Amino acid sequence: MAITAARLIYRHIASSVTSSTSNTRRREVLIARPAEVLHLDAIELAPEILDEDGAIDDTMAIVEGSSEPHAIPHKHPMVKVEPSTNRIAHRELKIRVWSEGRPDGHHAGKTVTWSMSPLFVPPVDEGEEPGAPVFRGDWTQAGIGNRDRFQSPAEFAATGFTRVSQEQATTTVDDIGYTAIRINLPPIAFNAARIRVQLEGEDAAQELIDLEVPGIIAIDPGHGGERNEDGSSANNATSHTSGRLEKELTLDFGLRIRSALRALRVGENSNLRIHMTRTEDENRAGSVRANVGKDRGADILLSIHFNGANGVARGTETLIRPRASNVNYDADIALARRVNDAAYNAILAHDAGARNRGVKSERDLAVQGERSLGNTAPWHPLRAALLEVEFIDNQTVDELLSINEGYEQVRQDICDAVASALLEDLRRNS
Repeated sequence: MAITAARLIYRHIASSVTSSTSNTRRREVLIARPAEVLHLDAIELAPEILDEDGAIDDTMAIVEGSSEPHAIPHKHPMVKVEPSTNRIAHRELKIRVWSEGRPDGHHAGKTVTWSMSPLFVPPVDEGEEPGAPVFRGDWTQAGIGNRDRFQSPAEFAATGFTRVSQEQATTTVDDIGYTAIRINLPPIAFNAARIRVQLEGEDAAQELIDLEVPGIIAIDPGHGGERNEDGSSANNATSHTSGRLEKELTLDFGLRIRSALRALRVGENSNLRIHMTRTEDENRAGSVRANVGKDRGADILLSIHFNGANGVARGTETLIRPRASNVNYDADIALARRVNDAAYNAILAHDAGARNRGVKSERDLAVQGERSLGNTAPWHPLRAALLEVEFIDNQTVDELLSINEGYEQVRQDICDAVASALLEDLRRNS
């Protein structure tokens, strides 16, 4: 960012004789000449961003170039560190303040004032006018010490940080022209802000950089492995004719949903992140699966399953925990309805015999345990649902999903629809 200033200087004109009776007086002419070009440059971001493909034990690689700032309107992702405790998303930013034409080149000792404005525009139904940008969430719900929009940085050298208010802070330019700050946003999907800075002595604040909280989804392919774990059996249902196991189908559908979500990761959805509770044939306890959502700071955890009963029953249903044990009940209901309707309608497009069994909240589920999800009465950011795609011990369903020509497309259509429903829930739920 560059701001050009003009400096008024004097040019001296020598005396001259213009007539035999009068001399032109020595005079000074006021002219404008460019003096300084002020630069407020974003130099570095911290911490670096980790990829989403690591295992549950946090073996994730650094995303190359993630500490490098880009020009507006690029939205840089923020991070969630110990999300259930800190309850905030943050990023640190280092900037350089300098001027062309200035003798020492920089503005050591000057004050920089930091502020922000919202960027998230709430979705509207067709025909409605979009509203003004808003912030999602409330800083007062953050953990103690994280309830201001700006904080003193930890990874960059602190340079005279002063809290002005919850909304504003100042820092000081150091001896070589740098300053830095930590920026906080409530950790809700796609919450975003434009950061502004104003150098002491300048007339107005300048737009510097855009930051956004990622929308984070945890996908849990049910079951897996060869032995039962606490709250997670190795396998339950088996397909009617093909012999497909539920654990095989859940993994296939989970990976397809991940791919479908990644395909949606363009434009305004660029900061969409997807984590898997498993990517191979292994079983993990229900609480461990739920912990993936909690520890990754997910907004949604969707568990994928298939039903089995008497060979006749069929239909799509989605399960959540009962109200008595679910502090996130209303939000879970909204998520479950979106996912359930998406899966059902995708199946109906291929089979008129599809049945919508709706959303049910009749029993507790290990993968949705509140403690494991990190939800509490005052703080419950993680919505959870368990999708039972269909009854695979029904011959018609088995033919539809695993035998008939075109079954791959049927699977993909279901997963594409579910992915779109998850993205819709991220943007609709506040």
